Amino acid sequence: MGRPIRAAWGAGALLVSTVALAETHIVAPAGGGLAALDVNVDLQRARVEFGGAAIPIALEPAQLPDERDVLIEAVAIGQGQHAVHVRVPVRGSDASGRAWEAIVVSGRPAPIFSGITGFVEGDPGERTGRAVQIVRGEPTSFALVGEVREDLRICGQAATLLEPRALYPGVLTLKPATVQRLSAQERGRAEALLAVDKGAVLDRPLAQLLMARGSSAPGSSGLELADGNVETVWHERRPGVGQGEFVVMAAPRDVPISRMQVALPPKAGEGGAVPKAFYLATGQHTFEVTLPEDAASKPGEVYEITFPKPIESSCVALVLDGAYTHGLTHPEVGVAELVAYSEFDAPGARLDDVARRLSGGRGVAAEQVLERAGSGALAAAESAYDALDALGRSRAIDVAIAHDPCDEAAPLLTRALCDGSGEAQRKARGKLERCPGVAAVLTRRLRDDAASRGCVAPLLSAIAPTEALEPIADAMARAEGDDPATRAALRAALARALKASQRDRLAALLGDTRRSALTRLEIMRAAEERVTNAASEARATVMDLSKETPPMRVRYLLLGPLAQLARAGDPTATVRISEAVGHDPSWPVRARAAELAAELSGLQPVLALAASDAEPRVREAALAALAVAPSPASIPIAMTVLEKDGWSFVRTRAVELLANAPAAADVDGALGAGLGDGSVPVRTAAVAALGRRRAMSWRKAVRARLADGDEVAVVRAAAASALGAMCDVESVDPLTAVARALATPGVDREAQETALAAVSSLAALQPVDLRQRLSPLLAPSSPPFVRAVAEKALAERSRCR
Repeated sequence: MGRPIRAAWGAGALLVSTVALAETHIVAPAGGGLAALDVNVDLQRARVEFGGAAIPIALEPAQLPDERDVLIEAVAIGQGQHAVHVRVPVRGSDASGRAWEAIVVSGRPAPIFSGITGFVEGDPGERTGRAVQIVRGEPTSFALVGEVREDLRICGQAATLLEPRALYPGVLTLKPATVQRLSAQERGRAEALLAVDKGAVLDRPLAQLLMARGSSAPGSSGLELADGNVETVWHERRPGVGQGEFVVMAAPRDVPISRMQVALPPKAGEGGAVPKAFYLATGQHTFEVTLPEDAASKPGEVYEITFPKPIESSCVALVLDGAYTHGLTHPEVGVAELVAYSEFDAPGARLDDVARRLSGGRGVAAEQVLERAGSGALAAAESAYDALDALGRSRAIDVAIAHDPCDEAAPLLTRALCDGSGEAQRKARGKLERCPGVAAVLTRRLRDDAASRGCVAPLLSAIAPTEALEPIADAMARAEGDDPATRAALRAALARALKASQRDRLAALLGDTRRSALTRLEIMRAAEERVTNAASEARATVMDLSKETPPMRVRYLLLGPLAQLARAGDPTATVRISEAVGHDPSWPVRARAAELAAELSGLQPVLALAASDAEPRVREAALAALAVAPSPASIPIAMTVLEKDGWSFVRTRAVELLANAPAAADVDGALGAGLGDGSVPVRTAAVAALGRRRAMSWRKAVRARLADGDEVAVVRAAAASALGAMCDVESVDPLTAVARALATPGVDREAQETALAAVSSLAALQPVDLRQRLSPLLAPSSPPFVRAVAEKALAERSRCR
């Protein structure tokens, strides 16, 4: 193995030197048995010429830089010998970017090293490559070659040389070397700290704040240094005392670290040595830590480092320096453990104390401590949850999300799921949706916690629909006295689960008579149109519910499943709907049955009778159902209702029915009479119906509604639209007069709506002089939207030709 090199280098000097920049030619002096070496960089021919030999510069022509960016330097490597280092950066790269580099010596036709350096392979954040480092010294300098990894570098350095090899004088070959990775500048500004002996036992931290990310030692990732186990030891495994070998650890950025403890190896072992000094580097600060002289004689001893100010950093590196070697020829320096302590690590502190700090100014620090505290953090966060504010609860859920396996965190996550709204609920739901095996936890919550049924069931049905059917159906049985919102949530969840399940699962649910008939009714309501997949079981449920006179609520709710069965051709269900329309003692049931009867054939007679029901809401529902396809018998009933019914909403439904009736003068007459109705909705519906039917005999009456200044705007607007629908060319002038109101500054909203309807009708009629009629609307002074309306009207095709 090679010699150790105590060198002054680091991130700032990793890939470049300050010597001979902007030169392309140099002569290295003779000495140490080597002749002088003339080296020239020829960018035109893309090669380096030296000692009668030449090597190509392995860059594309477009990558070659200007001559001023080339670096060429002679390096005194010892014993009077010199090497020449050449660096040709890729055009446009910075000082630490990609380059082609070479090291050549006199008398050797091949370079000691040549190739592309910098981060050249892999994905961002994980790139790797090679690097050349020239470490200047007096009188001897060092030429180093090594690997670089973007994911393994000392905190604060752009790159850190790994597996370094040095060019040794005499033999003129690259051999492994031990190199101090911290630069002279970094070491020079390090703050000196003396570690204090704390005995043989580490203080137990609330959380493992340091997590090893990598190590320069061969075959080690550094896990031994921060695994919480003093029996595992990290060794440097390098020549000499391993100065410069390091472990990089991640730390929670927002947790101030006030002190650390370092544990020495519990057994000296063959070749075992302990550090005399080491550095702690964070990128912002560097500390030189010295251990007492008696540390070498105390295996397993613990030493504490107290920082002048708590450090906050996401990165901490331990870098070895000197060591207590006991005169060993091949010492192996080791460290058993490095533990960090936060402001929360006070005597007697517990994780419960940290969890209570999730709300407030130290909440982020508390969260990051708990995220690294293991399973005990979950119990602490759950215990504190109710007392936390919204932000504190969100942080508590972040703690649960960070825990692995996620099913252990599921109880706290499901608790947050029902936490109203906000970040805690959103985060909890997102994590639970991605958590395998969480269905069992949700099922238990659904069974044991009545208050959370309404929020747990939807998620359970979404992530495990087939497993959710039975638990949700069981929850329905227990929720018969719950609030309507909870029951609705359970039905919606069951509906979703049924949609993703086999058809026979519904039959099994409805066929299980251990469930009450009322629970099976809720299942049928959730099934909606799928109730026909279990028709016999559904009919049996209806029979069970009808054995005695059921209450009004049950009769009302049964109508939905009955309608589904009737649409599928079940004659018994159709008869039950018909009987409900005509004979149920409660008008809400009769009205709902009438609504559902609209899509059932053969029920027009009972609907026609219901149009004369004593209750206006029943009459309204019956007329609306008949309006879908008016039967001959329903038309005179609607005409009578329009003329005589005392409720305007019922008369409006009558108008809707008559609007769909076949063309007939008496129907038009009834609608025309509706123009004088005292109700605005009735007059509006009547005007629209006449237009839709193109009842030209009533065009003058409709025109009068438009011209009546005392008429309400909505009726006038309906009249303007109806005249266009009638294709009443004689209405062009009154429509034009109304349309031009759009160009009037400050026109009110009601007049604007009427004017827009008039423009639409003019567009339908398309008189030959339409542009002239709309000219005030097209004027530059008109608002942009008015001009747009007019242009659109001009572009339309007539609907009346």
